Amino acid sequence: MKNIQLIIILTGLFFSTNAIAQDNENYYMSKTMKGSVDEVTQKTLTALKEQGFGLITEIDMDVKLKEKLPDIEMKPYKILGVCNPGFAHQTLQVEENIGLFLPCKVLIKDLGNGAVEVVMVNPSVMMGMLGKPELTEIAGKVTEKFKTALENL
Repeated sequence: MKNIQLIIILTGLFFSTNAIAQDNENYYMSKTMKGSVDEVTQKTLTALKEQGFGLITEIDMDVKLKEKLPDIEMKPYKILGVCNPGFAHQTLQVEENIGLFLPCKVLIKDLGNGAVEVVMVNPSVMMGMLGKPELTEIAGKVTEKFKTALENL
């Protein structure tokens, strides 16, 4: 009886630790580079284009916030909305409200001293919370393409 209780306890620990590890997976991937925000933005868009993504939106968040809050100072902070039409169409076939997650977001942040950080959403984590295996499979492919784009920067 004690052996069965020990097995149950160990099994519970294994599965709860595994679930915690999955929950702690980053919702983003990033890479820091040298250069100007404009240079890094262009390199990032080229790397994404090579992976089948196009630019849908570009927001200079620092400029927009300064318009509404004139007293603030903020380093350049771009939000790029990028999309791979094939993957977007596939996800819309599975979940018609997936547009809440589209387009995928990429940040370009000026860190100062000539350093710029590129931050990309991790679609696997974002779609994983929806609990639809079809979306998770598509998101895994998008995540791999984002990782390749980051590696190619």
